Amino acid sequence: MNNWKLLEPTKIGNKTLRNRIVLPPIETRLSNPDGTASEIMAQHYGRRAKGGVGMVVVESTFVDDKASRSSFASSKLSTGNHIASKYLVANAIKEAGAVAVIQINHGGRQANPEAAGGQPVAPSNVGYAGNEPHVLTKSEIIEIEDAFAAAAERAKLAGFDGVEIHGAHGYLILSFLSPFTNKREDEYGGSVEKRRTFPTNIINKIRKRVGEDFIVGYRISGAEFVEDGLTIEDTSAFVKSVQDKIDYIHVSAGVYESMAFHMISPLYVNRAPIVHLAAKMKEVVDIPVIAVGSLGPKEGEQALQKGEADLISFGRPLLADPDLPRKLSENRLEDIKPCVRGNEGCISLFFKGCPIRCEVNPQVGRDKEYEVVKTNDPRNIVVIGGGIAGMEAARLADEMGHKVTLFEKTNEFGGRFLEATEPSFKTEGRGVVNWAKTQLEKSTVDIRMNTEASPEMIKDIKPDAVIIATGSDYIKLPIKGIEKAVSADKVLLDPSLAGEKTAIIGGGLIGSETSLYLAEKGKKTGIFEMREDIAMEDEPLSQITLKTRLTENSVDIHLNAKVVEILDDGIIFSQNGKEQKYVADKVVFATGLATIPNKQFENLAPQIFKIGDAVQGRKIFECFHEAWYAVRNIK
Repeated sequence: MNNWKLLEPTKIGNKTLRNRIVLPPIETRLSNPDGTASEIMAQHYGRRAKGGVGMVVVESTFVDDKASRSSFASSKLSTGNHIASKYLVANAIKEAGAVAVIQINHGGRQANPEAAGGQPVAPSNVGYAGNEPHVLTKSEIIEIEDAFAAAAERAKLAGFDGVEIHGAHGYLILSFLSPFTNKREDEYGGSVEKRRTFPTNIINKIRKRVGEDFIVGYRISGAEFVEDGLTIEDTSAFVKSVQDKIDYIHVSAGVYESMAFHMISPLYVNRAPIVHLAAKMKEVVDIPVIAVGSLGPKEGEQALQKGEADLISFGRPLLADPDLPRKLSENRLEDIKPCVRGNEGCISLFFKGCPIRCEVNPQVGRDKEYEVVKTNDPRNIVVIGGGIAGMEAARLADEMGHKVTLFEKTNEFGGRFLEATEPSFKTEGRGVVNWAKTQLEKSTVDIRMNTEASPEMIKDIKPDAVIIATGSDYIKLPIKGIEKAVSADKVLLDPSLAGEKTAIIGGGLIGSETSLYLAEKGKKTGIFEMREDIAMEDEPLSQITLKTRLTENSVDIHLNAKVVEILDDGIIFSQNGKEQKYVADKVVFATGLATIPNKQFENLAPQIFKIGDAVQGRKIFECFHEAWYAVRNIK
């Protein structure tokens, strides 16, 4: 496309945005322990603004010191002591040409009790994760309303162009609006109108405090997707009732109970799963509507062209590639590094309270430290293996100015990631392979395909460093009759090799995804896993959605099950001390990956690095991060 609607300027409040692309609030865990903003946090947001985004909404920031902090590393704006550090963030965004907004929030019933410093609070006695909340009194509610207004004023003093009220995802404001969590019978509950009182008061108090020339946005879960929860009809009616006091509505979805499929959709959920909520909202309101939720440039542009939204939020895509807007404007779609929605680093580390990272962009959370700078001392580097890890190492080393030779023994780049991205639900991952190939084609790397590296070849090059990325092979466990089975990669690349009923040995990520792939092609599959659960390597939300899809596709899942023999017509497995037979016309083993022997390359240069599957079976996160570690440490 030459005329992207995404790139058109647009107006929110009294500010003109250079385009319709928004960085939505994503908790980075880059705040200092006291909730002040760190330099690293300012660099993170400044980098995304520098990439050309129109508006940046800084992450959820709690408003008081009583019970509003939702997680250990939450950003804070509860006292004047936080204004100075937040100024650094606002300034970094605005200096790079983007509009700077900060989201203000109260964790409510979903706040981590340890992070909040005590019992969570809520409109009613409806808890989360077994934590019984304190039911707020009227005076406490008014105090929280005032805390929101005060935090908004501090944001204005810190130099932000606006605030976004977090009225989504099950936090305190939404829990007052929702019949799912608000069971009160006073002026703050008991009817639709009364449930609107708390959020409406907050909006009015903020507007009164900050004036008309300051952006006040509102993020809402268009629907909660829980029993007795809010629907899009409920939320659009509410927004219509307050739209004269707010400048935009940012339409998300879900609460913690429905998070996996609606709030932060992993790759097992189709793209753009909630854009229809923004479309419904836009039919009712007259203020700008922002759509969000697993949208890439293609889906975002489509939503704008169809009139389903006015602006588009790209969260994880702007982590993967902060230059997405600039590359769009330069018509360089092939250079945009795709987000694979694996949620490793961005979401998996959230649950642990660790700083944000990205599986395909190791610069996230350390933008200044990992800035790519041309070396003044170029080295002669050999990379052995053209899988994801090897490709990224070669690409980065070339970008830094080193002389690079890349050996790949086959005629294809991608390694084990090729079969891993064969299923329809993993095609986004194949985009990373295509991106990496494109970057190598544009590089000066000496690429030697169909060439199996030997020590003699490498010695002739006289490298200063060798990066070993030789990959892995599927492990064959010593099971009686194992020769009758085929490895998972074979059926992933050619599903006709699987039978109409297939037994899959191994319920890790490979086995589970292989089973789903075959089940979606109409084949009956059974997973046999020795451990107590399947896909245990997956991050929590991905595991939930994968297990749900397996159940929906009627996959037989056998846990604590050990396969002891493979027969011509199935398998014998042991479970709870009892041997049983499972009838199948094909058996597939997905029992892990073993490193291909690579000791012959270990003493061929002053510096040797092993990355990716050459260390052990890896996920894409480790492949990218180990590649960067190796290249950055070449001396």
